Amino acid sequence: MYQSWLCSPGRMNWVKGKKPEGCIFCGIARGDKKIPNKILHKNGKFMVIMNIFPYNTGHLQVIPVKHATSLEELDDKTVSELFLLVKKCLKLLKKVLGPEGFNIGINQGENVAGASIPHLHIHIVPRYRNDFGFMEIIAKTKVLPESVDETFEKLLKNVKILG
Repeated sequence: MYQSWLCSPGRMNWVKGKKPEGCIFCGIARGDKKIPNKILHKNGKFMVIMNIFPYNTGHLQVIPVKHATSLEELDDKTVSELFLLVKKCLKLLKKVLGPEGFNIGINQGENVAGASIPHLHIHIVPRYRNDFGFMEIIAKTKVLPESVDETFEKLLKNVKILG
């Protein structure tokens, strides 16, 4: 149980706000302005977005533009292209943020595996030698060293790496 709480006032708008109809990632892909997002890259097949509620600084998600709930729904060429984009994201994050490792996870399936988003997506979470400080260890509270907006701007300056 957490012993400390941090306030994120903007999050209440999402928690209490009217949710978009259908899949949030499909809404982002079609440009729905009501859905907050940080798109770094988008082409006809995929998009790379920053997670606006990140697990760590630089947390990205790679998402097929066409709705799919699992890797099995994609043909082999598309799966290959998806993972080549993941590889490019690693290169971008290494260049800009210099993490020493990554956690990479695939969310697929209806709700239980997709964190309530039933659209296939791959999380790329950069890891740093000093991820954990006083707040994480003693107060069980995650602290990011810079804002999502600051990290987004840094990555955006080097986004050409993604293609």
